[in-house]
Amino acid sequence: MTSTITLAQRARNALPAKEPRYNICLIHPFDPRGEKVGGLETYIRDFITFHPDDTDLLLIGVDSTGQMALGELHRLTFRGRSFDFLPILHYSDQKAREAARNIRSSLTGQFFIALINHFGTISRLIRKRRCSIDLRRVEFSWLPAILRSPFIQMLHGEGAPKLQMDSLLKKYSFVHNAGERFAVAMSEKFLCVNPFITERLQNTYPRRRTKIDTLWTWVNTEIFQPQPFSDRSDAFRIVFAGRLDEFKDPALMFTTIGRLRQRMARPVEFHYIGTSDPHRFAEFKEIEDVTVQHGFKDAVGMASTLAHAHSGILTSEFEGMPRFVLETLAVGRPVVATHLPQLESVIHDGQSGFLIPRSASRNDMADQLAQRFIDIERQIEMGTIDPVQVAGNVRTFTPGIQLARVFRYHQEIQNARGIVKAIPSY
Repeated sequence: MTSTITLAQRARNALPAKEPRYNICLIHPFDPRGEKVGGLETYIRDFITFHPDDTDLLLIGVDSTGQMALGELHRLTFRGRSFDFLPILHYSDQKAREAARNIRSSLTGQFFIALINHFGTISRLIRKRRCSIDLRRVEFSWLPAILRSPFIQMLHGEGAPKLQMDSLLKKYSFVHNAGERFAVAMSEKFLCVNPFITERLQNTYPRRRTKIDTLWTWVNTEIFQPQPFSDRSDAFRIVFAGRLDEFKDPALMFTTIGRLRQRMARPVEFHYIGTSDPHRFAEFKEIEDVTVQHGFKDAVGMASTLAHAHSGILTSEFEGMPRFVLETLAVGRPVVATHLPQLESVIHDGQSGFLIPRSASRNDMADQLAQRFIDIERQIEMGTIDPVQVAGNVRTFTPGIQLARVFRYHQEIQNARGIVKAIPSY
């Protein structure tokens, strides 16, 4: 006679195997459909684009159109990938580009309040879905802590000693610092965009050292691919993409372009991709007549514009790991930049661009930067710069290598916590 236990075992064996199903909730004041650009924004857009098939996404963000009902769940498709979107704030891209007068009116402050106002809805969704949470801003780390939900914190950058940023960071630095301490303590994993930030945090919080790690940014090499240089008879085109914050030193950038056009035998053009107003810098007047302002560009448009340039420029005093640089190199265009330690891994003098040390003399820096563009123009003319070789410097900075680590961390956390769902596999 067959025992009841044996029959039960046979029944279980006859059932279809179950596959894990993961749920991740991204929380950031952003609308992926909008025109806002930057490293943070690209992170989320790529997070949606490359998320694994066994993972469902929920994005809690803002509606940039003003047309969506707040606090209600919407099913969206972006770049062919579907995800759930919960807008909790109406905030236009134009407003986001304007410098806030105080912390309450800032996007971060407004989103903070919106999280409180919609806490009940957010709590029910996250608990029902049993999500792990992905955060870009330490100021919001209180939410998963209250919900007792595991979360991964990413720190994309931090200020230079001068803190010359078009934001409220300098005035309200204590808010960020308090959020940082709390996020380091409460997160499952704390990721930094370059090893120098990682080292600083590991030294600051030695008891949390094992959870703090580096996650390099990446470039979508399916879109950004090496392209041949255009005909020699064209103007020499230099490109920059991003916000014109003070810490990026636009004044030095514009001065360099102005000095270069005086020295180079062929015409010079400066191509700016972004939505900041360069006219607020007095130095821009000198190069306004040779500047092409492209405004917002999606990834495909960005790649096309970079392919028509000869070189990129970066004059920042500090960065995390500038995605613009990676994208420019991926298209096969060398970059001339002021020295940042993290750029040493991708910009090699004479091969993929040049790094110029910062000095007390801005005139000397502008002279050196201009001269390096002359050197690049000569190399292009001689055929000694190979776009494929330039692009090879960023071969490890891809979503398949870098972003895949984030998804793996979420899976490991959900498996360890026993919160992963399972679905029958037929």
